Amino acid sequence: MPAVRRAGRTFTFLAIAIATVLAGCTIAREYFAPKITREHITEVRYLDQGWTAQDRELFYTTPQGTELQGLHYRWLTALELPFSRDPLASADNLRGWGFIVDSGGSSTESEAGLHPVGMGRHLNNEDNTERLDLGCALCHTGELHYRGTALRVDGGQAIHGISTSAPGEFIVALNAAAIETFINPRKWARFADRVAGDDPVARKQLKQDLKRYLGEVWKFSRGPGQSTLFPTPEGRGRTDAVGRIGNVVFGYNLGIEENYKIANAPVSYPFLWDIWRFDWVQYTGFTNQAMARNVGESLGVMAPVKLVDERGALLPEGEFGQSTIDVEGMQCIETTLRKLKPPKWPQDVLGEIDIARARQGKALFADQCAHCHGPHESAPYAWPVAGGPEQNPAQQGSVNWQWDMAGQISYDEENHPVREDWRESLWALPWIDIAVIGTDPTAARNYLNHTYDPGPLVPPNPDDSDSRRVNAGDGLQLLLNELVPVLYKNRGISSDHNGIADYDGLNVPFRIASKPAYKARPLHGVWATPPFLHNGSVPTIYDLLSPLAVRPTKFGLGHREYNPQKLGYVTDMRPGSFEFDTTLDGNSNSGHLFTDADVAGRIGSRLSERERMALIEYLKVMGNPEFSTALGGDPQNWDRYPAPPASAIGEMACDKYRRNPGNTLVQRQVQP
Repeated sequence: MPAVRRAGRTFTFLAIAIATVLAGCTIAREYFAPKITREHITEVRYLDQGWTAQDRELFYTTPQGTELQGLHYRWLTALELPFSRDPLASADNLRGWGFIVDSGGSSTESEAGLHPVGMGRHLNNEDNTERLDLGCALCHTGELHYRGTALRVDGGQAIHGISTSAPGEFIVALNAAAIETFINPRKWARFADRVAGDDPVARKQLKQDLKRYLGEVWKFSRGPGQSTLFPTPEGRGRTDAVGRIGNVVFGYNLGIEENYKIANAPVSYPFLWDIWRFDWVQYTGFTNQAMARNVGESLGVMAPVKLVDERGALLPEGEFGQSTIDVEGMQCIETTLRKLKPPKWPQDVLGEIDIARARQGKALFADQCAHCHGPHESAPYAWPVAGGPEQNPAQQGSVNWQWDMAGQISYDEENHPVREDWRESLWALPWIDIAVIGTDPTAARNYLNHTYDPGPLVPPNPDDSDSRRVNAGDGLQLLLNELVPVLYKNRGISSDHNGIADYDGLNVPFRIASKPAYKARPLHGVWATPPFLHNGSVPTIYDLLSPLAVRPTKFGLGHREYNPQKLGYVTDMRPGSFEFDTTLDGNSNSGHLFTDADVAGRIGSRLSERERMALIEYLKVMGNPEFSTALGGDPQNWDRYPAPPASAIGEMACDKYRRNPGNTLVQRQVQP
């Protein structure tokens, strides 16, 4: 990729240019001033979700091998804000950018300073340095604030904007701080004192490492991070996940500039409880396996990986797939998430439940909502697998039959190999066609219609170059069918004792589906997951149940003050807020309509004000077993769903990340 190869030559020019900007002009100071919200919290309350303190700590701190262009772990708290001696990563700044910070608690606090929940560390295998790791908890932990109380929602939706390159946002302030530190002798001296002390060798190495980091930032900004690829601002609490993964994997990692695509379909970070029950995951339901999903996500979040050489050819065996991707960490996180339950409505903070109204809402939910949102319980699947190199029973674009057969294999009545799903039951999630649901179709259409040159992943065909092109799902399948088995091999994960079957996610083979649709997920605990729809375009459940004409077309997003009457964030614009504009591409708030008009996206009859409030009251406690009797029985009671299969292998994967690892795990019987 020419832009990447020129990075070293252009770095000096970049530093000089930015040095000029940072010379002290008022405009630059205003541009780089942190855009933060102000929060006044007196208490943090952890909602009852079935986790122990150790479970929560594992989720918050376990690494997955991702890197922020190689930023070293200790640098985050050693850097100063641009044009200031104040720390960049103060608790107030981090909270103001939307991160979750627990002083003296579950966030990572040590000699390296305070880091937000989800920002952990790992050793980079190139130079054995500690790098900042962006873990799952960073984007999948939420908070709701109400009258000074912060309600922690583990597995919920984050509201930060870590991928947003807008003035005053975190990533802009971070990189400006790093550049100013590199070129400003006084700022450099203070930074070096904090990180390297008086050791001249360490200070020299630090200077080289910082230059290398800025070079990586430059390469990223000229490749998958270029601003022209993101015409629709992601803002707070969203990212165009599939678009970013496609640009990083097929453009950046394979070195094919023509593969960069417009990423104008930001989606909210989804909530994670009960996802282990789903047969298909992602907003468009395009994949079924936890490990493939997580490795793809880690690539999109810039986990270093070696795929091709300077000529663009796949690296040979032994070099291909060298990476920081931590499959043991991912397995630990998945095992821990299976224990996570939906959050319970805290009556002492958000108000008591009107049981009579909630009963009315229960009947309305059964009539208007359950046909899509279920849950639609199903017997576990027997997934057909390829038993040899010429077999493709699931009609996939790409199959790795050795990986298919590395799971726990059974045989059906016709003696065909299958993987029997280990779940006692699962939830079959329906795909709702974009023409039926009527919500913004951009994410689904981009997934299907954006195609990529797979480069060395597919042999060249000079007679028909178009036939080689793949969408994001099929392209990821081509790569992950080769990469994941290598990651397993490099980490010593084998089929012995069903190790690969367990790591694959309860013996599920990797599959891809491509449909112009969004999946309808069950809604336990949905009250704690604003904003709503896949793109976050509707701020409250009340607005979602209301006619389209009265849904807000613009609203403030970024602060976390909760409205317990409407079930969503307060929407007024405050200092530091991001203005969500539903008129932009990818941001439409249409669809999922309760209306009597015959329009696209109609899913039910128009709801009266009384009916809306009844549904809201039920959604507060839907499935909560503590309210089942009072509701006259609740078919959504989550205590009636089977518990996850035990996983001794998953618990052992967690052992290396526990502060006080137990010694009994190795005695447990391997499941199943």
